[in-house]
Amino acid sequence: MKVSDGISLKAKSQLGESLLNPQQLQLIDIIPQKQIGQLKDCNKINNAKYKLYTFLPLVLYYQFQHFFNFYFLILTITQFIPALKVGFLINYVGPLSLVILFSILKEAHDDIKRHQRDRQINNQIYQVITQDEIINIKAGQLDVGMIVQVDANQTIPADLLILKTNTKEGHVFIRTDQLDGETDWKLRKPVQMTDQQEIHNLQGFAVVEQPSSNIYSFRGIYDGEQPESLSLENIVWASTVLATGQIFGLVIYNGRQTRMSLNQKQPNTKLGIFDKEIDKLSKQLFLIMVMLSFIITFFSSPPLDLIYILQYFTRYLILVSSIIPISMRVNLEFAKLKFSIQINKDQQIEGTITRNSNIPESLGRIQYLLSDKTGTLTQNDMIFKKLSMEMRTYTHEQIRQIREILIEQNRINKYPLTSKTKDAKVRDLITCLSVCHNVTPIDQEDGQRLYQAQSPDEIALVKFTEQLGYIINNRTEDQITITVSNNNNETYQILQCFPFSSETKRMGIIVQFGEKIIFYLKGADIIMRQFLPEQQRGFVDEECENLAREGLRTLVMCQRELTKQFYNEWLEKYEEAQKIIINREKMVQKVIELLEDNMEFIGITGVEDKLQDDVAHTIENLRNAGIHVWMLTGDKMETAICIAILSGLKYPYQSFTTMKEVQDEIQMNMLLENFDNNPNVVLVIDGTSLTTALKYFKKEFIMVAMKCPAVICCRCSPTQKSEITELLRQFSQKVVACIGDGGNDVGMIQSADVGIGIEGKEGKQAALASDFSILKFNALNLLLLWHGRLSYRRSALLSQFIVHRGLLISVVQAIFIFVFYFLSISLFSGMLMLGYSTIFTMFPVFCIIYDEDVKQDIALKFPPLYKSLQQGRFLNTKTFLVWTWKALYQGFIIMLCSLLFFKQSFLKIETTVFTCLIFTQYAMTLTELDSIHIVMIIANILSAIVYLLTLYMIPEHLNISEVFDWSFFGWVLLILLISWAPLYISRWIYKKVDPTDSEKLMKNVKRQIINTNY
Repeated sequence: MKVSDGISLKAKSQLGESLLNPQQLQLIDIIPQKQIGQLKDCNKINNAKYKLYTFLPLVLYYQFQHFFNFYFLILTITQFIPALKVGFLINYVGPLSLVILFSILKEAHDDIKRHQRDRQINNQIYQVITQDEIINIKAGQLDVGMIVQVDANQTIPADLLILKTNTKEGHVFIRTDQLDGETDWKLRKPVQMTDQQEIHNLQGFAVVEQPSSNIYSFRGIYDGEQPESLSLENIVWASTVLATGQIFGLVIYNGRQTRMSLNQKQPNTKLGIFDKEIDKLSKQLFLIMVMLSFIITFFSSPPLDLIYILQYFTRYLILVSSIIPISMRVNLEFAKLKFSIQINKDQQIEGTITRNSNIPESLGRIQYLLSDKTGTLTQNDMIFKKLSMEMRTYTHEQIRQIREILIEQNRINKYPLTSKTKDAKVRDLITCLSVCHNVTPIDQEDGQRLYQAQSPDEIALVKFTEQLGYIINNRTEDQITITVSNNNNETYQILQCFPFSSETKRMGIIVQFGEKIIFYLKGADIIMRQFLPEQQRGFVDEECENLAREGLRTLVMCQRELTKQFYNEWLEKYEEAQKIIINREKMVQKVIELLEDNMEFIGITGVEDKLQDDVAHTIENLRNAGIHVWMLTGDKMETAICIAILSGLKYPYQSFTTMKEVQDEIQMNMLLENFDNNPNVVLVIDGTSLTTALKYFKKEFIMVAMKCPAVICCRCSPTQKSEITELLRQFSQKVVACIGDGGNDVGMIQSADVGIGIEGKEGKQAALASDFSILKFNALNLLLLWHGRLSYRRSALLSQFIVHRGLLISVVQAIFIFVFYFLSISLFSGMLMLGYSTIFTMFPVFCIIYDEDVKQDIALKFPPLYKSLQQGRFLNTKTFLVWTWKALYQGFIIMLCSLLFFKQSFLKIETTVFTCLIFTQYAMTLTELDSIHIVMIIANILSAIVYLLTLYMIPEHLNISEVFDWSFFGWVLLILLISWAPLYISRWIYKKVDPTDSEKLMKNVKRQIINTNY
């Protein structure tokens, strides 16, 4: 409930009126209820798209938003108007009903699955604490104010404030991968006051902020015997999993107010480039249909009556409406599904998942690939390489030497920070590495030790200190015990810990060892340099650049000894800041910054992030395929440049041009205007310069960047990554793909035409937000150069075959109208028209998706084959006109030859024409393709059998006696040869004179095989 004047008096008296803003707070009593009243479904999860009474209206609304469906709906409606009726209603109701029915069944199936998943979650049983007993309640019935018991490996059912745990350490761990995609465990603590009390006897209340979508922040105050500030470490969000221990939690948000629910946003539906091209094609078909109807109406010499002209124009328009085939959308949807399944089942790229089955064809048209660095091009598997100090540098090969120094220092000095000698500084640095982190060791039953941390860098450094003899024995909320090099134990009391965040870019800890109170601080060099004495900043900058050139990630380590008096005075300010609810984070950070003055520099660590397998080879293939690869990273410029060289993003003969620390608008304008448009210059720009460029010169910067063979953006924020992606799409009008593995890559992945996520050590957040998720960067070889290329090529061919099929029967219908005195009736019955586009020809035409112009090894060996797709050679106005010409020619030949051979019998003409139309489709599917698959042959044979059996079983639609006359088959074969053979011969000649790239390659491969055999 909200804090009002009546219920906030207690809070105001204890916490101070200035701390509270009644509009932003809620108050919840922490008192176990005597009994649970009537249960309501107030925490029910509902991810379903529809309710029972909204299902049909909403599905129909969504379906008729599509141009094809809406167009055919209008056509169907016209057939209920007697003056516009031109044939059997089944001709129009049938195909449309099939399409809509398929969509309804698909939506119903998907939504039933959602309802089942929701029901499973909502019906999970949890134990709720009352004053007298523990009762079982379904997760969907948990209400705000209830105290819930959650055991290890159970999912958190609502947003809970942790009141008590059963662990001796006083804290628990949670897994948040289902919420934020991060795989590392997070540490959570109970409220200190309530953790010391019996759960049945709790009394007090919690003041918490209003529900919000921010999962990384929480503000609140517990008020019992005395006030205690609440933060994120006291909260577990719904849909996370309790990894260890047992907790008792107070429900503070439920239902639609949980962080999980507030972060569930409907992603934008991506429309692939192929779908845009099909939309353009449909408009061209509509234009042809209107023109043909106008020509027929004109030559029919109608009376000068506007109503009469419009009536017959509409009737003719309906008669040739097969030009726009409604079956195209169904076929293409099935094709997309087939392509997605093929990608998912490819054992060579195991673990690849198609999360958006609407855009597999876009994988074949990518021209820009924007990639993250850490975890994407690199493995995010950190290995310690170097320690840099002011007077010394140690590598991973000098572990024995460092260990000897530590043994001697631990013998001489009982405490760190007792001497200023070089060796003593080494001991101080290793102590800092052993203590200043959030790593928690977990010993498993099999004796193996695991480490949980927020970053793999920290784990790498802790493992390095283990090699030096500094081993973490135990870590709790209050202390950390370390066995040092001389086998003595050192126990450090943890007074305060300030975790790393993307805003502060540093992590600090205050520990007490004996009488010494020490503040350790580590972080990124760009942040840490401001806390160092002026004379040390130059060394730190230079050394970090040197380490970055070697491809190493750096952290700067500092320390400061605090007096007891200073710490106590600081602690009072810190506790006061913790009690504030409004702007608490800013106030707390200001107090922490009081510690960061007069820091002493002790050293820099360098860890290596290995390249992913076959990164250089994959990037080379992509660039040879005509794909421009850019790197967008938050890392330092020097590290990014080094990785660019190692990964092959920059060729040996190319050079770098850098834009660094450019804040002036005029200077940026000059750099962009004078930029050398040399195709061998790779552009490198840092975050500061990028901010200036994107603020003042968006278009100019993107146009300059597009001329470079590669672009490297360093110190790049997630927002900048998204903005660059959107601007590149806007100004290039090309297909842009983005690939990343971390939560900071989600923005650009969702902004791209094709988003590709890698399931890496940073978690699954990028993979879950992507259109396609992979396990390794080198999977792009098969995903783009094979699956992407085939998907686009096959869909392009399939769509044009379907267009040809519709045009062909429309041409025949138009000639029939002209020959038979402009009769506005259909040549074929409704059943035949329905069968023509479905059971008689559907399977042979759909089997085009098995066509292959080259084998997989050839496609991967010759990446330039991909370029022909980028240029749109398979689906454009030229190919559309070619297929239109084929339909016109074949339609004229079939109709005119039938009229010529069967002058006296209309039934023979109808039977001959329809049979020729059917078998023309079979012939085209076998001769217009580059390869013949066994499925195609079977589909053609079975479809022919189905056609003949249908005619035999339903004889009233065609002249069956003529069909089974052997002379009839002779005439059909002759007409088929006249309509089909010239097109086949001309295609064969054209392939010889001007073969495609794939045809040239396959010819050379066959020649090489023959030469090898001889």
